[in-house]
Amino acid sequence: MIFAFDKISKKWRFLLLVICTMLLLIIGAAFKLSNSSQVIAQTQATNTQTNAAVYHFKIGKFNAMTVSDGNLKIAPSFFLPNADPAEVENSLYESFLPTNSDYLFYVNVLYIDTGEHKVLIDSGAGTAFGDTAGFLAQNLQAAGIDPKSIDTVLITHAHGDHIGGLISANGNLTYPNAEYYISQAEWDFWTDPQVSLPNSLVDDKTKQSVIQGAQQTLNLIKNKIKFFEFGSEIIPGIIATETSGHTPGHTSYSIASEQNKLIATGDIFYSDPLNLEHPDWEVAFDTDFEQGLATRTNFLNEVSESRVELLVPHMPFPGLGHVSAEADRYAWTPSWWKFDPA
Repeated sequence: MIFAFDKISKKWRFLLLVICTMLLLIIGAAFKLSNSSQVIAQTQATNTQTNAAVYHFKIGKFNAMTVSDGNLKIAPSFFLPNADPAEVENSLYESFLPTNSDYLFYVNVLYIDTGEHKVLIDSGAGTAFGDTAGFLAQNLQAAGIDPKSIDTVLITHAHGDHIGGLISANGNLTYPNAEYYISQAEWDFWTDPQVSLPNSLVDDKTKQSVIQGAQQTLNLIKNKIKFFEFGSEIIPGIIATETSGHTPGHTSYSIASEQNKLIATGDIFYSDPLNLEHPDWEVAFDTDFEQGLATRTNFLNEVSESRVELLVPHMPFPGLGHVSAEADRYAWTPSWWKFDPA
């Protein structure tokens, strides 16, 4: 039987159209609710897996962020090959840290918007250390920072966990519009065809990997490199300071605006308690441990007296804090977390 819609009275036609419209709206709403529930569930699942990757703060008038690149897991015996294993284990135990697993090194990168320049200090590890690090660029984008907007990259030193992120997985520059600043001594050391690491305590395979990674990355940015004199102001508010030892041209950066100051340390020291409580323990990655120890000790004495705030790449995120001197050792006090960066 064929339904004769035109033979129904206008009143019943209207009611039928209303009923059909309501049914369509109910079906659509149910579909949308189901889809939204899936999105919410997916978001909740994601949020349970990830903590903060960006921390906003101020340095005077400068807007700054610590951005996480991830972390590195390194065996204490590899990091401190000459230290007594029992002493290392006790040091970790006393600090409530795991003693039966690899030690966790964070990879914190400092971003600064001075109003005139958008600056990165180092670039994280990129693909150089596996899948636990290399998240800097995507975390910057999630924070609303386009990598193409970065105009200045300041390099502390040319180890892979500090420059690996300059090159993306497809071989292109991650920050194509930036100028790259590095000390002449650091550049000359790593780009020397005869470069070697005779005083480093890592094994020969690791030495070759470190050298190869530095040379490949620096070669890709060589046309954008700029050098500076130690003690000079690179851009307004940021001064380069020599802190050699970990590498021959290692640089830390002092950032000052109004009455506020922060020092981005690079790898003058790495972790607490392993370096601060035991600054005399030999670190495998130091190019020259004796020089590195002298630099570390002088620096720690200075900053503990001046009480200046530090950004340390491998300390627990966000890597901001102060060092105090305690007898023959040092201690780390994290900066208070500020929910309002002003």
